[in-house]
Amino acid sequence: MAFPFSLVIFDLDGTLVDSAADIAESVNRTLRDWKLPTYDVGQITEWIGEGSRKLITYAFRHAGSDADIDKVMPGFLEHYAETALDGIAYDGVVDTLAALHAQGVKLAVCTNKNEEFVHPLLEARGMLRYIDGIVGGNTLPERKPSGVPLLHLASEAGVATSDTLMVGDSESDVLAARDAGLPFVMVSYGYRKSLDLHAIGALAVIDRMPDLLAIGNSR
Repeated sequence: MAFPFSLVIFDLDGTLVDSAADIAESVNRTLRDWKLPTYDVGQITEWIGEGSRKLITYAFRHAGSDADIDKVMPGFLEHYAETALDGIAYDGVVDTLAALHAQGVKLAVCTNKNEEFVHPLLEARGMLRYIDGIVGGNTLPERKPSGVPLLHLASEAGVATSDTLMVGDSESDVLAARDAGLPFVMVSYGYRKSLDLHAIGALAVIDRMPDLLAIGNSR
């Protein structure tokens, strides 16, 4: 069965790779630098999804600090770089990307992670060879939940929005897809926080990435 979309745009953290523990480590290293309390992975995961600046802002405010985030960010980005390659691909992700690529489907990544961290991680996990386009959180003037990055990737790929699918795990992915007018699929295993995945109008909710290959039946 041929896949029903010409372009698939994937979120990264919580969708393609499990990076919560590594992101938490970078946050906690930064908190320690500032002599602040640290937090477990579960708590820090609640702050993931809106980019690194929002992430560290949430952490510092939760710790009761009113430190100037502009002064915090350089150290945080150093720690972020130290852990950036530690994210692990979720089960079946690489095989799914390979299968879609073999069918001639174009693939892209749209993430709020800074772009300089995206290429090395995708390369380390064997995904970069299948990816046709990347937009990070600092690539364009707007980031998710804006639909602008998704529309940019579709335009760059020369694919109509009606033939483009978004795959993500969080509210920012849903909002971006809606803003861009794209159908979307949600993964059940990511960082969805309190989002009710079955009540947001997703084309499908999948438990493993290989399940994406069968969504033609539900379009």
